[in-house]
Amino acid sequence: MTLSDSDLPPLFRLSDRRALIRQGESFRAVRTQLVTLLLATAAALLAERLDSHFPAALAAVLYAMTIAIGLHTARRRARAHWRAHRDVAELLKSLAWQYMVHGGPFHSRVADPDGLFAERLEGRLAELRKVGWVDDARDGTRGRGIGQITPAMRAVRAKPFAARRDIYLRDRLLEQFVWHRNKAAQTHRASVRWSSVTAVLTLLALLSAGLRALGVIGGWDLTGLISAAAAAGVAWQEVRRHRPLAYAYGLIKQDLDMLRTTMSRTVTEAAWAEAVADAERLVSPQYTDWVVRFG
Repeated sequence: MTLSDSDLPPLFRLSDRRALIRQGESFRAVRTQLVTLLLATAAALLAERLDSHFPAALAAVLYAMTIAIGLHTARRRARAHWRAHRDVAELLKSLAWQYMVHGGPFHSRVADPDGLFAERLEGRLAELRKVGWVDDARDGTRGRGIGQITPAMRAVRAKPFAARRDIYLRDRLLEQFVWHRNKAAQTHRASVRWSSVTAVLTLLALLSAGLRALGVIGGWDLTGLISAAAAAGVAWQEVRRHRPLAYAYGLIKQDLDMLRTTMSRTVTEAAWAEAVADAERLVSPQYTDWVVRFG
């Protein structure tokens, strides 16, 4: 039996889609604001050099657009909504997997696993509502609590320990290992690329300022424009967090590899619930954010 996202709770799939939409909106807003600010700097440079009213007016319009984009971004709160939807999606995914494989609080000795699932889910969702999650699009009471348990989830829970273990190791831990491995490589390449771009731009700004101070070059002073471009590159790296994320993904990838080996060879059924809880903590967004702070 192979599980996919379609076998997980419906609210997970909805929240996952909305998180991706809000994430894209957040990054596009920041990118647009940085590009507009850079264009405004270039227009201001043209206005100073050409002594023309049109570039000056264009620069004023672009600076005003930068402010408007910032205000629109603050009002939309795309980043906050993205994180809220992502937290809801990962909460549902983690609870679903623990329920299916008898992990964490849903161990084999629980008398009413469905009731416990509903209690844990609604309790955590209530906490997320307090911090701003409001897009609860479930259809009445049927989609709440036990209504988020799919037939596939119940089918997996009914299987013997060996089958549940193999499904979890393959469709959860292996999938997460591959995802973190690919993301570690992707973010590392992006970090190297953007670090190189900002380093080159900074060196060009230094060269331009030095030559102008020595009187070697005159006319166009591109130091300010190049410096603004370098600052925009640094700001974009801070928004995307390429370097700390590459560190976090690489570290989690290593831990997942060791944990997957341990759980497939030495973890018994008695210790299985605790091992699954440790694995779910390892792949949670909260743990990734914690590692990012040190990366």
